[in-house]
Amino acid sequence: MFFIYWKSSYSETFINLFSCYIFPVQRTIDLTDLFALLVLPFSWYLYAIAQRKTYFNAPLAGLITLFSFCATSMPRQLLRFEQPQYVLFNSTDHLIDSNFVDQGFKFHPFDHLLAVEIDYMELNRESVKDDDFNKNLYLRDLDQKVLKELPGQSKIIPPNQINKLKIHTNNYEDDVVFKGSRLHGKFLRKSKDQILIDGQFKNGIADSVWTFTDPSLNTSIKRTFKNGETTLIEEFKFSKLASSKSINTRQQTRIFKGLHLAILLLFCIAIVIKLRKNHKTKEPLSPDIKILYKSLLSISLPFLTWLIQLIICAVIPDHYSDFFNEIYNFLLIYAIGLPVFMIILFGFKPRRWTDVLWYCLLFSLLFVFWRETVTLSLLLEN
Repeated sequence: MFFIYWKSSYSETFINLFSCYIFPVQRTIDLTDLFALLVLPFSWYLYAIAQRKTYFNAPLAGLITLFSFCATSMPRQLLRFEQPQYVLFNSTDHLIDSNFVDQGFKFHPFDHLLAVEIDYMELNRESVKDDDFNKNLYLRDLDQKVLKELPGQSKIIPPNQINKLKIHTNNYEDDVVFKGSRLHGKFLRKSKDQILIDGQFKNGIADSVWTFTDPSLNTSIKRTFKNGETTLIEEFKFSKLASSKSINTRQQTRIFKGLHLAILLLFCIAIVIKLRKNHKTKEPLSPDIKILYKSLLSISLPFLTWLIQLIICAVIPDHYSDFFNEIYNFLLIYAIGLPVFMIILFGFKPRRWTDVLWYCLLFSLLFVFWRETVTLSLLLEN
């Protein structure tokens, strides 16, 4: 019954609330999946037959199957454009049927020209950081990407040809300038003679200062771009500056990640020095400590380590993770931490009980250091 509810449109409200307040989930409404329920009569038949004793864990099998039907496909990674995006093509007299192309496209035909408005496009892989640098990488050959989605009658316009167009829709009017197939120059979006968006394009990428105005609220937002990346966001209310926020570029993010790694490494070195000093100057803890206590500590300390690394990651700026990554990290920390803490408690024999916590903090810092190293390497790939 839950499976039927989950695959139907009636679960949409629950999924939206769950995604908003806990963590985002995605589900495709596909009633053909209900054919899987045909297995139930066979299961009922086999259940009625006397079974031999088995050591297979049925609840564990149920948990695995629950995960398998909840995670059969990755969610679509969509790149949405904050600044309006158009590409221009030479076109034949035949109009394109929008039912056979991506839903993120809107078509505006002119005499032997076709302007394609792009609301979003699907990414091939998840980006390490959702920023303007990643968006600009995708925008470099946006015209080629869109052309692949269109029927064969559309063609790229010569790169030096200039076209100035007015694109009318039910809600707004856009004044655009194309150089070749890409936006280049002044961009204006108006509604009832009020300017909603005022900006500048350079080879299809946002440049200089963009202003987004909401006349109904008497507010406007100015975004300053440098080499296509946002560096400053200013919000104005009734023409007065209400807030201002500086944004790190990708290069600045890389530099700060390097500083984060250096700080984490210094903390690790300091803890190692302290533990070594205690090891030389203090006597081991009493050998009378029960094995049960050491075993319980070995089991619980990996969980504490995971919590500490969560707190450290929350403090580090520009840290990127999600719910399922944290589950993976918990399992990884537990798989590595359990034998490590058993070796520490039963082999190294800590000098103080506080040393156990220092080992726990050291392991957390080392794990965060590894995560940040992976993030920096991904940031440096592009």
